[in-house]
Amino acid sequence: MAGLSSVNSSAAESARRRAEAARVAARQQQTATATEARPKAKPVEQVSAYEGPRKTGAEKLTGEKAQPAAKGPLDSAPADPKARATWWKQLSPTEQMQAVSSDPKKVGSMDGLPASVRDTANRTQLKNEIARLSAEKSPSKEQQRQLDNARTVQAQLDRTAKEAGSAQLLIYDSTFVKSEGRAAIVAGNLDTAKHVSVSVPGLNSDVRSSMDSMTSEVLRLHEASGTANGEVATVAWMGYDAPGFHNVASDNAAENGAKLLAADVAGIRASREGNQPHLTVIGHSYGSTTASIAADKNGLQADDLVLIGSPGAGSAKSVKDYDGALANGHTWSGSASRDLVSWLNGSNLPGDPLGQDPSENKFGANRFTAEAKDRGNNSNMGDHSKYYNEGSESLANIADIVTGNYGGVDRAQQRYGEHDWWKGNRVLDPEVKRAVE
Repeated sequence: MAGLSSVNSSAAESARRRAEAARVAARQQQTATATEARPKAKPVEQVSAYEGPRKTGAEKLTGEKAQPAAKGPLDSAPADPKARATWWKQLSPTEQMQAVSSDPKKVGSMDGLPASVRDTANRTQLKNEIARLSAEKSPSKEQQRQLDNARTVQAQLDRTAKEAGSAQLLIYDSTFVKSEGRAAIVAGNLDTAKHVSVSVPGLNSDVRSSMDSMTSEVLRLHEASGTANGEVATVAWMGYDAPGFHNVASDNAAENGAKLLAADVAGIRASREGNQPHLTVIGHSYGSTTASIAADKNGLQADDLVLIGSPGAGSAKSVKDYDGALANGHTWSGSASRDLVSWLNGSNLPGDPLGQDPSENKFGANRFTAEAKDRGNNSNMGDHSKYYNEGSESLANIADIVTGNYGGVDRAQQRYGEHDWWKGNRVLDPEVKRAVE
């Protein structure tokens, strides 16, 4: 009997479990049917911290749709400099003022905007930085560099305004490349000048150590070019990370700088639209290598290209590697015969570290006289820094090129290669023996 009772008990338990399973299945089916009948929930919209929360307390209580977050004028700025120039003109004066006051650093960096607008924005940023960084009780090394950059730029702006009559701060970034800085100061009015020049510096240049000497150079050029009716604007462009002597042959600073230079020149062009100036880019020393690469690879929008004290033209083997006017009589070279740096090129050093000498006949540039009045008998480094000297052959010729007075340029014979059975291949310079007044 005990066995029969156990079997009956097991059968009863099995029946109970099957009934319970049936009830659970019925509930799950009801739940699934109800879920399918409901509309699916919309995905939650993700917003950035900058946009902020979209829902307000009133919306949560009333269900009323929230208004979109307010946008400023700068949010609709195009990336292309030409389109940006048009966009800026379409803003109302109030919107323009709001843009400058809300983000002066961004406005100041916008290629295509009028130089006067960028000047206002960059001066605002400059003033703010000087105040903020001067208040730091224990500034870091980078903050101290930035403050030095700001003070240097302010001093040169004041100096340029005093000596040239007007000055503009076209570019300003105290934090560029480990706080070496990036700046461009204009002697004159870039928005209205008939002739514009952009001077590119060479090795070991940065805002703190070079802006003073660069300002001196463009001020001399501004004066030599004639300032009647504000026809000339000369720009000191400290706009790239120039290398030092230790890494000049291996660094790609010229390639990176060429892109920045081409972009900034394109920005000047865009800002002038239908009132284009005659624009000359002047590269000194390693800056000539940078400017040449910009013309060869980056579509540099210059009417004339001047390469002075050049150690080599970079990727360009001749002027035919350039476009437009630069390939057809509007590339110029000035190299003092005793300037040691101007001999550090592919014809004289193995490995072609910085390219072809633009003063050599195989390159095809127009060479102009650029001898120093106090030149010595041997190659030296001193003559490398005399191309902008007041009263020099070089400065007078550059001024004629900048103003389009090509007939006033004193031409020089080009350097040329020669093979000597005893001395091998060498480059000769006819300027070595020319008398200098």
